[in-house]
Amino acid sequence: MNEQKKYIQYIEWGVMAILLFAMMKLTIELEFVKSLKPDTKKEDFITIIGIIIIMHMVLFMHELGHLIVGLIQGFKFELFVVGLLGIKKDGQKIKLYLNKNLGYYGGIVGTSPVDDSSENAKKFARILLAGPITSIFFGIVCLIISIYIGRPLGMIFYVGGISSMVIFFATTIPSKAGMFFTDRKRYQRLVTPGKDQEVELAMLNIMGKFSKDNSYKKINKEEIEILISDDLTLIKYFGLYNMICWQLEHRGEVEKELKTKYESVSRQVPKNLVKTFNKEIEKYLENSNKKSSTT
Repeated sequence: MNEQKKYIQYIEWGVMAILLFAMMKLTIELEFVKSLKPDTKKEDFITIIGIIIIMHMVLFMHELGHLIVGLIQGFKFELFVVGLLGIKKDGQKIKLYLNKNLGYYGGIVGTSPVDDSSENAKKFARILLAGPITSIFFGIVCLIISIYIGRPLGMIFYVGGISSMVIFFATTIPSKAGMFFTDRKRYQRLVTPGKDQEVELAMLNIMGKFSKDNSYKKINKEEIEILISDDLTLIKYFGLYNMICWQLEHRGEVEKELKTKYESVSRQVPKNLVKTFNKEIEKYLENSNKKSSTT
């Protein structure tokens, strides 16, 4: 089964590579592209700086699409990172910070449901689609602009347009990028009945119920167990993390077997993610110790 999935992923990446090559070949053959090449050292400098800026803008627009649709539908802001720019929710405050996590450099956004509404699945599906749709529209706009303005700005917008199209293809054609599902695959998992849908809905329900009062008291243990039983490492890890928090809040301690499983799976997950989750576990341990000391 795993071999079959790998084979499908190779085909997906192959299809994307062919489409990107065809798109690049087509645009390069157009006469206007040849006229956009920098002609002086000054234009070379402006083009290089402009391309760096617009590449960040391409990532920014994709993540902004996710964020805006999430906020419009009532989800709460958690995180927005593009390049060195980082914005996160810290308690009740929104903080601006310098992103040092290379894993987030390509862009990541986080919004979470404020309750466990049955509409959350539909809302999240729209959020997933918003990023790729924003990318393709931004790419088209950049390419149209590049046709009507000369160098060096024309080349900058041309590169921005092509790059935005690349982001669109990269988030819709492959199923995974590293350990993470692409936007298209998560949307597909969410709307297609079966085990994958159960997992996606369980994650949404857990986040929604937790957001109500920042507590695991009303979260169903069975939904956490759905995540733990999943074959995918990242989802299993998220489930184990939630089970640890659940046990700390309900029992004041964590089973040794659960600790061992969590530590084992942690070694297969990005270190920065583990670091973040471990901080949250430490908070629960502190709260648990405070409660036990007062009783």
